Amino acid sequence: MVKRPKIDEKKYKNVVLFFANKIRNGTLGKLKLMKLLYFLDFDFFEKYGRSVTGDEYLRFEYGPVPRMGEKMLKKMSGKEIKITKRKVALGLNDQMHIEALKDFDINVFTKEELLMLEDIADKWEKFAGAEMKNASHGEAPWIATKPNDVIDYNLSYYRNKYAEMEQL
Repeated sequence: MVKRPKIDEKKYKNVVLFFANKIRNGTLGKLKLMKLLYFLDFDFFEKYGRSVTGDEYLRFEYGPVPRMGEKMLKKMSGKEIKITKRKVALGLNDQMHIEALKDFDINVFTKEELLMLEDIADKWEKFAGAEMKNASHGEAPWIATKPNDVIDYNLSYYRNKYAEMEQL
């Protein structure tokens, strides 16, 4: 039997609320949120040896996807967040736009988690989900994992080294 990670549901929901409150420029779709969760958890793991949400990530075609991401959005939809379909451009799929219906609870986070949340939101705020997907595809965790497999958090320690080697 595969041991599933322990999800801190309250913290997980507040991470989603944090990003939905922080990124209000119309770019927060489902794809982007899933990548924000990935970068948050893997950046935090790389620095502190644990993830923030406790979720595990699967290597899917559109990049790393948190196993519980979809389920969490469904639980929150209509209560804590509002998810609407938006036409992005002709020929493109509709984007699932995410808005916060309430504020996040700052007290569920450690100082380090809050700083990382701020860093991730600031770094990726202006990027589209597709650009973030491409960025995640250039990282060791994505490259070293077989399709549909769980991504090992320990691969986060090789991300920058691999990116630097690519630039040589």
